[in-house]
Amino acid sequence: MRYFLEKLAKVFDILAVIALSAVIVYLGYEHYYAEIDSVVLIFALVLGGLLSALICSVFHELGHIVFGLACGFRFNSLRIGMFKLYRGDGKLRCTFKDIPETVAGAAEMLPRNAEGLYSKYLLVTLGGLAFSFLFLLAAILTLYFYQRIPFIAYALVCSSLPAAFHLFFYNALPFSSDDLDTDGALLRGLIKKETSFLTAVNILAIEGYLYQGLSPSEIEQKLYFGLPQLPEDDFNFILLTNYRLMYYLDGGDIANAVRACDRLEGLLEYVPSYYFADIASDILFCELTIKGETDVAKEMFPRLERYLRSEDTLQTRRILAAYELYVNRDKLAALRELNAAEEKAENYWVAGVAKYEKKLIACLRADIADHIVIA
Repeated sequence: MRYFLEKLAKVFDILAVIALSAVIVYLGYEHYYAEIDSVVLIFALVLGGLLSALICSVFHELGHIVFGLACGFRFNSLRIGMFKLYRGDGKLRCTFKDIPETVAGAAEMLPRNAEGLYSKYLLVTLGGLAFSFLFLLAAILTLYFYQRIPFIAYALVCSSLPAAFHLFFYNALPFSSDDLDTDGALLRGLIKKETSFLTAVNILAIEGYLYQGLSPSEIEQKLYFGLPQLPEDDFNFILLTNYRLMYYLDGGDIANAVRACDRLEGLLEYVPSYYFADIASDILFCELTIKGETDVAKEMFPRLERYLRSEDTLQTRRILAAYELYVNRDKLAALRELNAAEEKAENYWVAGVAKYEKKLIACLRADIADHIVIA
């Protein structure tokens, strides 16, 4: 029944977008045809619709960001299409890179502490829907007065109505999208206090303690293990398994780290493409360092190489150092990557992550010192 309702809602969404687009074109042609050439009119409406769809996505993510800042979260990154704005090396940076086609936009906010995260997470999730609704309302009101506005305003604002409707309606649906949960699904899960979404709150609490300066193994154990078991294809379970891996690595528990790595590797097929490279890179690091499976690492590396070499983050530099050391056996290249990672760790804005990364970097330096590696 739920599958049928989800499909029905998606069909309605598509039909509504088509109908609204037809209305925009018809009213635009009917009111402006005397002063605007037909070809120019259609071209302007299509171009305006594409531009306004982009603005809709930005406005939606801005809602999450504004509500997040008001709740004491800190901005981490914003992705819209190929554009990414993120916090790196203590500064805001931007890049243009590939993004999975199923994710139009995404905002990441990290908590500054672990207090009241359930209600804060609700509000941050609600922020995107609230801003999307305001945008939709503005488009409807502008269309209502379309006979009194110049064509340029019509082409830029009224043409946004189909995209504004889709963004609000689709995100309000309490269903999972192809890649990630919609805002409606998140809100439903939080309100019903489903285990998966309570796990998400625990993950936020872990991130809050990391921000306060605790390394993964210094954070109370119940946040990692205190909830009932989730289905293995549940994304929050996958994220929690990744944090458990960090917990074991940070605490020097190699046996359990190997088990967590193997479990995580078995879950890769369920990882949303938006997060795949990040999680797979952690597995690659474990294959190299604690399992010594260089052949497995060689097989994984081609798929991750572009991500690792282009991201230029603390994590990617440390993983590249491990690959240079254990696979390429290039001591100088490994040292260059480690030096870059260490420099980033000194300026990293999440103190607990910096502490964790410095431990891993120190282990790699020790391996370089203890072994003769031919460059």
